[in-house]
Amino acid sequence: MADATATIAMAPRLRASARKELMRDLEGWLWISPWLLGMLLFIIGPMIISFYWSFTNYQMVLPPKWVGLRNYADMLQDPLIAKSLINTFYFAFVSVPLGLFLGLLLALIVNQNVRGISFWRTVYYLPAITAVVAYAQLWRYILHREWGALNNFLLTFGIIGPNWFSPKWVIPAFIMMSLWTVGGSMIINLAGLQSIPTEMYDAAKVDGAAGFRLLRHITLPMMSPIIFYNLVMGIIAAMQSFTSFFVLLSDLGYTIQAPPGEIGLIFMVYLYRNAFWEFRMGYGSAMAWVLFVIILVMTLLVFRSSSSWVHYAGESRS
Repeated sequence: MADATATIAMAPRLRASARKELMRDLEGWLWISPWLLGMLLFIIGPMIISFYWSFTNYQMVLPPKWVGLRNYADMLQDPLIAKSLINTFYFAFVSVPLGLFLGLLLALIVNQNVRGISFWRTVYYLPAITAVVAYAQLWRYILHREWGALNNFLLTFGIIGPNWFSPKWVIPAFIMMSLWTVGGSMIINLAGLQSIPTEMYDAAKVDGAAGFRLLRHITLPMMSPIIFYNLVMGIIAAMQSFTSFFVLLSDLGYTIQAPPGEIGLIFMVYLYRNAFWEFRMGYGSAMAWVLFVIILVMTLLVFRSSSSWVHYAGESRS
């Protein structure tokens, strides 16, 4: 009887506590509602719609018509799909390792405690926040065959520079141009380097380690999670490269009215051409989902391999 009386007496306090907790939860949902609405309206919603469109013949001016797997079957017979994928893989598999290497190298350089180092950190990082259209136009002049800065520089050494926008050199030119934004990964690597405990280096130096041995046995293992992050993000970004290719090749008339050989054609540019120039939105949506699966598989492979080379602080390895 006493327990029942105590429960009745505590009921108002329990209800007040429940109301307070409910209000706290509602306040939390209210604060994150802009993000949730953005996610639903601009990411999840378009993904669902594009997935449906990938099974339709949708030319934007007429309602979508269900065609099943025809768009995916047509992709298997489209020679430009293979061409664009080869160019995209070529670009990604060369630019990403180069970006990782240079990003780490620059971070090691600007991690030195010398006068004026903050200025050089800023200089190396600024290109990473430059608008893509702006630096693409800059590289258009740098890579010009006749009066470009790069070919003029090579000419001072007696080297006649190539036509950087020829079929042979256009992808290497874009790989070189992609290194313009390496300052972004440099900053991330720099933060990782500065988080490595100095005691580890001091202990290794006492044992006689120096130079390359410190880099190999302390710096690289401790930096492996950062390298892993930059690798994953680099693969995703490289496989979705679009703006610089579109801006430069459009100026040369290569994107929409493509020349023989489809110079510099990568997957995202070909996707854009089908979806927004030829109004084959269903086919373009199917291409987008194929690219999504390719990136997903590549990312999962990198995650699968990470257990053999990524070391986390405090983690014991057998």
